[in-house]
Amino acid sequence: MGAMSALAAVGVMLTAQTALATGLQRRTQDPERLAPFGLMLDASAPEGAGLSLSFRPTRMVRLHVGGTHNGVRPGARVGLTLLPLKGRLTPALTLEAGHARPANGEGLERRIVDRTQMPIHSFERVGYSYASALLGFEWQAPRRLTFFVRGGFSIMRLYSPGIVGVDEQFRDALEPGGFHGWSLSNIEPTAKLGILLSFG
Repeated sequence: MGAMSALAAVGVMLTAQTALATGLQRRTQDPERLAPFGLMLDASAPEGAGLSLSFRPTRMVRLHVGGTHNGVRPGARVGLTLLPLKGRLTPALTLEAGHARPANGEGLERRIVDRTQMPIHSFERVGYSYASALLGFEWQAPRRLTFFVRGGFSIMRLYSPGIVGVDEQFRDALEPGGFHGWSLSNIEPTAKLGILLSFG
C-alpha cells in the first residue's frame, strides 16, 4: 500500500512538472504574451523624432503613447497599429494623432534676448495638430527587436496666436506677419522609420 501511494505521488509530481514545462514553453514561444510592452523610437515627418511606450493587448493590436520633438518644440502623440498577419514580416496599418503647442510669450522673449540662439521666432509661434494614416511593414528580429517602415499621409492644422502674451518691448523683434493670429489646414505625405524593443 505504501509503495502504491509513493508511485501515485511520483506520478502526480511528474504530471505537474510536465504541465508546468509545457506552459513555460508556450509562453516562451508566444511573444505577444511574453512581451506585451515595448519602447519605440522613430523618426518621421511631421513629428520629427519620437519616443513612445507601447502596449499590445492582443496579437493584432498595439497601442502607443509618447512624446515627439521636431527641432523647435516638443509634442505629444497617441497611436494604434493593426497587425493582421503572423510571422516575422507582416503588414501594418497605423493611425496616429498628435499635437504641439506654440511657444508661450515668456519662452519667445528669452530667445529674443539671448542672441546666441537661432532666430526662429516666427516658427516658435506656430503650433500644430495632426492625424496620420500609414501603411507599412514590420520585421521581427531576434532579441525582441522589431524594425518598421511606414508611409502615408497626414492631415495637419497649423495655427499661430500672433503676439498675444508677448510684452510690448519685444514685439518689434517679431516679423510683421506674426502680429495677427491665423490657422491653416493641409494634407501632406508622411513617412516613418523606427525600431521597437519589447519587454515584460
